[in-house]
Amino acid sequence: MIKLLFTLVLSSWSLGLYAAASTSNVELGFYTSNITYTEPSVMEEKGSLSGVVAQIMSNKAGGISALDVLYSTGEMDYQGSGTIDDIPNELFEIRGILGREYMLDSGWKIISYIGLGYRHLNDDSSGMVSSTSAHGYERDQVYYYSPVGIHFIGEQFTSEWTFHGNIEFDYLILGRNNSYLSSVQGHEDLSFTQHDGYGSRFSLGLSKSVGKRVSLKLDLFYKYWDIEDSTIDYDYSTAMIEPENHSKEMGVILSLRI
Repeated sequence: MIKLLFTLVLSSWSLGLYAAASTSNVELGFYTSNITYTEPSVMEEKGSLSGVVAQIMSNKAGGISALDVLYSTGEMDYQGSGTIDDIPNELFEIRGILGREYMLDSGWKIISYIGLGYRHLNDDSSGMVSSTSAHGYERDQVYYYSPVGIHFIGEQFTSEWTFHGNIEFDYLILGRNNSYLSSVQGHEDLSFTQHDGYGSRFSLGLSKSVGKRVSLKLDLFYKYWDIEDSTIDYDYSTAMIEPENHSKEMGVILSLRI
């Protein structure tokens, strides 16, 4: 039900953006990052992701609406019950944003915003065996969340470049984890729900005009998630949880804004 609700809300965002095409901007780019996922005292995965980002933004008399999409793939190295290298990972994220633009006397522009987001991470070590003979399995991690943030754009500090940045808090509405353990003999698939957690993200960047209504942007970013213990599910008679976990991601985005 919650997935359907998010789909309807995000679809309405996109329809509104297309309706306001004359005042819209499109941004397309590539990104690469390093990411670390940790379950304290249990396991850790480190690796890199690379992929594409896109945004459609509309500004109607200072009212901002935007739709953001991100897709990336990469490989992670696991350390816990032994080690496993080169685990395939896939990340998809979509967000709808509504905000308000303010012009300051100093020449800076501030955009405050709130929205809804959907983040899906797939980690698939099925068929892999660790250095201590532990069998890997596929895992899906989904977060439904609400981003609240501020985007700022400064004056040109040279004849060509403009400074900008972003500060955001992400409130976890609901998390769902599915562990497909039935691929390992003697185990069942598990499903967990997470109710407590938050994220944050920060970015700093530069932009420059490279043509009529076309800008080149370079951004450095940091993203963080802190999620508490999940509900309990049972692997036959054994009670299991998705333990408290943290995710840290740092990277760079190169994009064109039209």
